[in-house]
Amino acid sequence: NNHPCVKPIALMRYLCTMITPPGGVVLDPFLGSGTTGIAATQEGFKFVGMEIDEGYVELSRRRMEQNLSKT
Repeated sequence: NNHPCVKPIALMRYLCTMITPPGGVVLDPFLGSGTTGIAATQEGFKFVGMEIDEGYVELSRRRMEQNLSKT
């Protein structure tokens, strides 16, 4: 993963549960490497992510597919 700001999935899972109501939607307007999307989905939330950099879109797509196929 070559993104300059990769956050721990466990931290983002915790933060998602702190601010998102049950059945809620997590919005990440700066998708980056996809950590928030992975975390939100693992916690059972719906997720919307946006990213302007096409390279990071592909990076996050691959990373999310890898991580979510493990659950």
